[in-house]
Amino acid sequence: MDSNKDEFVSEEELKVWIKNAQKKHIYDSVEHQWKDFDLNSDGLISWEEYKNVTYGSYLDNPQTDTEYDYSHMMARDERRFKVADKNGDLIADKQEFTAFLHPEDHEHMKDIVVQETIEDIDKNGDGFIDLKEYIGDMYTSEENEEEPEWVASERQQFSEFRDKNNDGKMDREETLNWILPADYDHAVAEAKHLLHESDANQDGKLTKKEILDKYDVFVGSQVTDFGEALLQHDEF
Repeated sequence: MDSNKDEFVSEEELKVWIKNAQKKHIYDSVEHQWKDFDLNSDGLISWEEYKNVTYGSYLDNPQTDTEYDYSHMMARDERRFKVADKNGDLIADKQEFTAFLHPEDHEHMKDIVVQETIEDIDKNGDGFIDLKEYIGDMYTSEENEEEPEWVASERQQFSEFRDKNNDGKMDREETLNWILPADYDHAVAEAKHLLHESDANQDGKLTKKEILDKYDVFVGSQVTDFGEALLQHDEF
């Protein structure tokens, strides 16, 4: 974490460490699942292999009365697999399979992430996300229950920032700006947040003591495996 060994962790060092932690999480995730799907151990995962492992029991005995629509899920996975599979041979190497599992981190996968998001939230099937659908994805009101303040705040967010052309709904481009904003770097935002919460003497950098004193903030961080990394190694 303290790459220049000056006994302090700067915001920049924190950002670099967060980015590396995120990369490691994605790498470990792919490695962990790889052997489950590479049935013939050829170092590649075909769509057939993935389909048979994931949906094998459904394919052997298709049932329509389950709570899950497996045929829809399978079609959706196949569509995403084909986008991740850059050379179109329906066989994924490590890079392509990583894009399939973690599409939000790959430029050529952005359209499919947007499409899946709209399909999940768009209840009336018009291809857009209106205010009711946007709120409904986050909050379902109970009878006679007073609406929480954060819901009103989200309504305002929708009208002021999400729906940029003020037509009452989010199109594909507006949805992209919402879920994968171009001007937002998660690692930078998280580094600023952790520094703000942990920098007791407000000198713009963290000591080992400041980090350990706010251990719960780091463990609760959205950065994956932060707590585990701090537990397993002397990461400072």
